[in-house]
Amino acid sequence: MSEQPANFEGYPAHGVISAEGALVAAWSSLENFHDDLVVIGGLAIYVHTRNKVDPLYRPTPTLDVDFGITLGADAGLAAPAAFALSLAGFAENEAGRMYCKTEHGILFVDFLTEHPPFTSGTRNVSDLKTSICPGINRALKNPIKRQVIGIDPHGDNRTFAIPFCNYGPLLVLKLNAFAQRTTVKQAKDAYDILALVRSCEDGPEAVVAAFGAEKNSDNTGLATALRTLEAHFTDANHLGPKLAESFYHGARTSKEASMRLREDLVTIAHALLNA
Repeated sequence: MSEQPANFEGYPAHGVISAEGALVAAWSSLENFHDDLVVIGGLAIYVHTRNKVDPLYRPTPTLDVDFGITLGADAGLAAPAAFALSLAGFAENEAGRMYCKTEHGILFVDFLTEHPPFTSGTRNVSDLKTSICPGINRALKNPIKRQVIGIDPHGDNRTFAIPFCNYGPLLVLKLNAFAQRTTVKQAKDAYDILALVRSCEDGPEAVVAAFGAEKNSDNTGLATALRTLEAHFTDANHLGPKLAESFYHGARTSKEASMRLREDLVTIAHALLNA
């Protein structure tokens, strides 16, 4: 299920349902690692925006689950995280990615960690193949807990309080992802940035302020995030606004609506740079 649709309408209705089901299954199985995990990526943005009343931009669906994980997550534990996931029905493919089978197909659960001074590559963490990503340590600090309803390993319906990445670190991660990609995922990254700021349930001011707070932190992904905003988001004809508009509207909108979206994202970029 991780093959990325080219536009918003390409996302199946069941995508988020499957992703949240996999999230609950993984979270339940990783009980000993809860202090070492935070949900990042598209699912975090979806959860932060799904309760917005009459959003200007709809929350983006997602097809995968991404966790940030502490580099030393398995310290002192007898059973690694990969083993705990395997007991819950997760498996590892030939590339080392964890996945589970859903009624709609395969859904991947990916893990990212921070390992200075390295800024790319992979690292084994608790027998999981994790991608090295600057900014994960900040993502793990002061997350926002959101309620997610799901079925626990015993088959009981429960409400889980799961930590999702706070707005500032999440924007840094999204901007870093945009900077590194050349695929259709880059268009979703651009739209996710727009949706998080404009459609967050706590309002755009809270998101912009949270990003501003990252400038006084030790976020190792911040420099790339700021360069990316300046180079790709500060003009309506820059790559970021063009990709976000194409992802959300495609060819089915007026020139006026298209330009309005682009200009919204430009306004957001300047607000973030000046925060």
